Amino acid sequence: MKGFSSRRASPDLDITPLIDILFMLILFFVLAATFDRGGLSVDLPRGTAQEAQNRPFTLTVTPEGTILAEGTPVAPGEAVRRAVEAAGTGRPVALAGDRKAPYGVVAELLDGLRVQGVRAVGLLTRTGKAP
Repeated sequence: MKGFSSRRASPDLDITPLIDILFMLILFFVLAATFDRGGLSVDLPRGTAQEAQNRPFTLTVTPEGTILAEGTPVAPGEAVRRAVEAAGTGRPVALAGDRKAPYGVVAELLDGLRVQGVRAVGLLTRTGKAP
C-alpha cells in the first residue's frame, strides 16, 4: 500500500471571523461603558407639565448647594451670566434644583436671573404624580 500515508490530514480552522466578532464585542462594551460616565443624580420634585420642545440651558443645584451650568460647576454669578447669554440667543432657561438643595441658593439664582432681565425660567420636575 504505497499510495496511502500513515499521517492523517488535519482540517484547518479559520478563526478570522471569530476574532472579528470578538473585537466588535469589545468595542461595543467599551463604548457602552463610557455612556454612563459623568451622570449626575438630582432628585427632582414631581410635576405634571409637558416636556419643553427646545433643549433648554440648564442650571442645576445639587443637594450640597453646588451650582452646575450645563453640567460644569460654576459660581453663582457665572451661572447667571451664562444663562443670560443663552436666553439672549432665544434658548429657554431651566433650573433643576434637588429637593434637598438649599433654598437660598435656588432663590439667589432666580433673583439674579430676574435682575438681569431673564423673565421666563422653567423649573424642572420629574413626570408623574406627587407622592
